[in-house]
Amino acid sequence: MAVQLLCVTAGVVVLLLLRHFVTLLVGRTRLPLPPGPTPLPLIGNAHQAPKETPWLQYSAWSKLYGPIFHLSMAGQPVVVLNTLESAQALLSKRGADYSERPRAIVVGELATKGLHLLLRRYDAAYKLHQRMQSPVLNPRAANAYRPLQELESRQLLLDLLTSSDCAADRGTDFNRWFERANASTIYALIYGYRLKTGFEQALVHAKIVQVEFIKRFQPGAHVVEVLPFLNYLPVPLAPWKREAEALWDLERNLHMGNMERGFENPGWNFTKHMKGSSEAKNMSPVEFAFDLGILADAALDTTTMSIGWFVVAWLTQNEGFVAKAQQLIDEVVGQDRLPQFEDQPRLTYVTAIIHEVLRWRPVVPGGVPHKFGGEKDDEYHNYRIPAGSIVVANHWAICREESVFGKDPDAFLPERWIPEKDDTTTQVKDGLKDMHLSGFGFGRRVCTGQHIARKMLFIVISRLLWAFNVEPAMDENGKKITIDPMAVSTGFAIRPQKTIAIFRPRSRKVRKLIETECSTHSADLVEILNRAAGERSAKG
Repeated sequence: MAVQLLCVTAGVVVLLLLRHFVTLLVGRTRLPLPPGPTPLPLIGNAHQAPKETPWLQYSAWSKLYGPIFHLSMAGQPVVVLNTLESAQALLSKRGADYSERPRAIVVGELATKGLHLLLRRYDAAYKLHQRMQSPVLNPRAANAYRPLQELESRQLLLDLLTSSDCAADRGTDFNRWFERANASTIYALIYGYRLKTGFEQALVHAKIVQVEFIKRFQPGAHVVEVLPFLNYLPVPLAPWKREAEALWDLERNLHMGNMERGFENPGWNFTKHMKGSSEAKNMSPVEFAFDLGILADAALDTTTMSIGWFVVAWLTQNEGFVAKAQQLIDEVVGQDRLPQFEDQPRLTYVTAIIHEVLRWRPVVPGGVPHKFGGEKDDEYHNYRIPAGSIVVANHWAICREESVFGKDPDAFLPERWIPEKDDTTTQVKDGLKDMHLSGFGFGRRVCTGQHIARKMLFIVISRLLWAFNVEPAMDENGKKITIDPMAVSTGFAIRPQKTIAIFRPRSRKVRKLIETECSTHSADLVEILNRAAGERSAKG
């Protein structure tokens, strides 16, 4: 066994050396690669690749090498894009060639058996799954789900008020309640049932799956991603195979169980609707279940994280934006009712806050990597993009372009998104036109659930501002707990590390309204879902 492994390794080294020297010879007659840190023979820049917060290192490199730079990971070319212009030019305008995904051995092949929609190849099967989801995720359909989002956001206010009253100055874990409200919304839509506590077994297992996926889907998580030949090793010498199989069992059972509940629960839901589509006819049960489950997982994490980052901004970056927003809400809404979706056109500053949250803390700051699938090398700005390159849109740098955001991109300033009459700002405002959507991805890989997510962000954030004053919690010694806005979870999607705060109602009138009108667990979910189905059908 050891001799065989040694022979395989030696063969790979020889092939890499040949590839290295051939590349040097041929490269002299081609356009240059984008600049980047100097690679070493064989391993390239693999020794420099950060395992945690790679987007920060990418941003630092972009200041040295420019808005587009090149890395080599043991011979695999990687091109990193750090401006909205370059990301749109390649990933959107040339989407036909830049919509592939790089190979993900552990999470894509072993742990999900090629069924994870985020990691699927851009082929006929991927397009089939997109077509199946589109009727329930398009903008017109998303409007039909607003009553359910309105319902869950009301329950969220009561949950925060009740838990804050119980905890007093020790504060409440706001992430738990944001997660429950968001998960309950998406589980009701997909599977036809709500989550009342946040401790339901399905949600607990979903969170485990998400943590494991995020942990393993990042640079350097497994050496086999850099040296794929190691995947031929037997299980005793490849521990990632055993771990991936355990994750497969957990995730398959979770998604299959939820799918069965979706079929059994009364009323309309995504499970029943999508199963009746022509696209689903030839799908196996487990493939169909994964489509539903990945949709639920994606919605669970990203929207919850964004609302959490809004509260972190409230606690750490509040130079008056909260008071300004609350004053506007009081003028438009008053304190005799909750903000409604119909108020959004008059609550432009709240929308600006949401845009700034998505910019200030993009939940997938390093982006989900694309792959250039063209057969021949491509050209961009007189640089050569090698065929087969992994192409990364570095959202962290994109959201901090100094040419757009000035010298203070780390400051939280919702005013960036408010149109001004001064003609000198026209160019900057034009630069922001599509910026707030960049966090949802680019081109043919854009997040299809963004319309539902953006509506959830508005109704939750507007109601949090209407209802509460948020303050730092106290520790056991009576000192304020400090939240570091740069303290993030590890993995390709980031959440705040500390999620404890005090939520105090802004007035007695607000408290009474929350206590009397925000208990929703007894609501008729079947009636809400059936009404949503009717509105969605009526809207086409």
